[in-house]
Amino acid sequence: MSVHTRTIATTPPAIERSASFSRPGLLALEGGLVLRGSLRGAHVPAEGDLIFTTAATGWGEILTDPSYAGQVVILTHPMAGSYRIDPAELESARVHARALVVTRLVTPPAGPGRSLEEMLSEAGIPAIEGIDTRSLTLALRNGAARRAVIRAVSEGSRRAGADDAALVAAAGAVAPWESVDHVATVATRRAHVVPPAGERRARAVLVDYGVKRSLLAALAGRGLEITVLPHDASAADVAAHAPELVVLSPGPGDPSRMAPQIAVAGELAQRALSGGPPILGICLGHQLLALAAGAETRRLAVGHHGGNHAVIETATVRVDIGAHNHEVAVREGPALAAAGYRVSHLDLNDGTVEGLAHASGRVGSVQFHPEGAPGPIDASRVFDLAVAQATA
Repeated sequence: MSVHTRTIATTPPAIERSASFSRPGLLALEGGLVLRGSLRGAHVPAEGDLIFTTAATGWGEILTDPSYAGQVVILTHPMAGSYRIDPAELESARVHARALVVTRLVTPPAGPGRSLEEMLSEAGIPAIEGIDTRSLTLALRNGAARRAVIRAVSEGSRRAGADDAALVAAAGAVAPWESVDHVATVATRRAHVVPPAGERRARAVLVDYGVKRSLLAALAGRGLEITVLPHDASAADVAAHAPELVVLSPGPGDPSRMAPQIAVAGELAQRALSGGPPILGICLGHQLLALAAGAETRRLAVGHHGGNHAVIETATVRVDIGAHNHEVAVREGPALAAAGYRVSHLDLNDGTVEGLAHASGRVGSVQFHPEGAPGPIDASRVFDLAVAQATA
């Protein structure tokens, strides 16, 4: 295997720092590409699947989104860290991304909240700075292998190339993202209730595969009292709470390996079609509903991550700019039509299936994130339609 080494000068940080603030580091991909930069945040090793996001803001949300479990996130925007992060912006109680890859990590002025680097350091997560992230993103789009490791340059091998072959081999030994049960590591283990914001309009049950706080807030803000159940909840567990709406949440990982959850999604869908509560699936929840209907999923070459993806609603031809964060997409095929589904939304960039609607009107799903965070909420009416179904 050939090893390609590239040296990229680190852009000077926003303020003068001591020599111990950063240290030389390497990013190595399993295909042989090795990039040199500087470690910031926690000076610890990291490994995982490389993905990139085109979001220009929302670093706190990105780091704490459970859907990034097992992944090293490349920020394509050339500067990160320019504002302080309000704890209210965080999507969960901890950081789930394995590491960040950035071109320039700056320090914002003093004030309330935490800087991006403080958040990384407190969570024990590294960032590697000084990488041409747009060039790296192009390499991924052109088919570069995605498993990667981040390591500090050892004191005894500062000369270029001394550690490269070993690091490339280490990247090739990283457990494939799709082989790991990420959902079990991020979902709630105990049922709990999220009260409505204001008067209760309906009761909902949300099956948690890695839900974000912003999604719960979007539902609660529309008057839903939400009972959140663990990822291994059965259809009977859901029914026991007498919901007027069932929500299948987003989450990380490959849905095709989630046979128990697929079976539950199928049973819940059948109950909805027989007069039970309607269902809204979002992201991973959307994929589980499709698989339960007999459809197939595929892993995208580079995934959709960012707050600027155009999606068309096929029935109205309305276009929304939406927030996306998914590695897997549903394949359109005869199984969906046979089960009574039509494609309700499509991605205008590549034609990816972005939503499904059942002919009964009782089951609907979207691949994108109507709650944004980070990103626009152009398509937040998805929640309004689901609440209207629940209160009809």
